[in-house]
Amino acid sequence: MRGSPQGPIANLRANTVVWIAVVIWLVWGYLGQTPPGGPYTEGLREIFVAIIAVVVPVITLIIVVGWILALRDLQRHGGRGR
Repeated sequence: MRGSPQGPIANLRANTVVWIAVVIWLVWGYLGQTPPGGPYTEGLREIFVAIIAVVVPVITLIIVVGWILALRDLQRHGGRGR
């Protein structure tokens, strides 16, 4: 798989924008859902919330670490892209 011609910072920027859009979409969908219809749907909703409560912070942490490493690398190489 080939990288973007703009470099790794452009890829990281694009991934960050996509992740922000996904989180907004998840929150919008969660807030706009209909009330649970019974124990089964309530259980599914609770499982979904539990999974999202783990997945969102983990992926966000990965993106933040990616930005920190990319900016350190950029600073180490004199501010020029590679």
